[in-house]
Amino acid sequence: MHYFIFSLIGVITGFFMALFGIGGGAFIVPALDAAFLTVPHFIHPPFQLIVIGSLCTIIIGALPRAIKVLRRSKSERNTANTLILSALLFIFPASVVATELSDTALRLGFSITIALVGLWTLLGKSPASKVLQHPIKPNLIKLITVGAISGISSVLFGLGGATLLMPLLTMWVGLPIAACVNISILFVLATSIVSLTTLSFAWIGIHGVDSIDSAMIILILILGISAAFTQTIAAGKLLKMKDSLRQKLLGCYLIILSVWVIARLMQ
Repeated sequence: MHYFIFSLIGVITGFFMALFGIGGGAFIVPALDAAFLTVPHFIHPPFQLIVIGSLCTIIIGALPRAIKVLRRSKSERNTANTLILSALLFIFPASVVATELSDTALRLGFSITIALVGLWTLLGKSPASKVLQHPIKPNLIKLITVGAISGISSVLFGLGGATLLMPLLTMWVGLPIAACVNISILFVLATSIVSLTTLSFAWIGIHGVDSIDSAMIILILILGISAAFTQTIAAGKLLKMKDSLRQKLLGCYLIILSVWVIARLMQ
């Protein structure tokens, strides 16, 4: 019964991931958090393990698309490489910090980050979606900063892809949406693999293998894989929606999500 519930929640989550073009923590983390509330007499997993499950989903969903993107624009690959190298410098120490932080601190940080991105997305101006004839050369300092922020957020909260990277690259760095989508896919795959590896080893090194419940991991993977495959199948087949409307809806969702996480903390 639990397997069916987690699969169903995963399918619903994957649908919304495809609708908003987001394939990571903004949907998977709260979905996993809510799904475990449906399991009676089951110890709720630590936030760090939920993030690990989210990272697994991101890798599954991003891998097929990343392979296609690698064959395209060299300038996009170079931009993605700069972001990835910047993120790697912060992922390793952030992994150790993540295992030491309390569940409350991580959930509060997740909520604040989501709320800020939600407000920025809701109130910010929609970036232009047209393809430019001459590619923009992004500011190096801004790229390094974006990479660092996204890398740290990836480890701590399972965020760092489209939820965080896309607004930063389009609204702050000034890159066109089409280029940012490809850059985001490459960045997300690379940083998620590194984040998953470092966070898993750091968690086991501090808390031991016995701290990981196999039944818990199976349920996390069922939801994550269901969401990843649903997103892959549904992407491009949903009804067309204006970018401005999609942006406003996503902003509202993120703000509501932050309120829900805070409400969970107060219980």
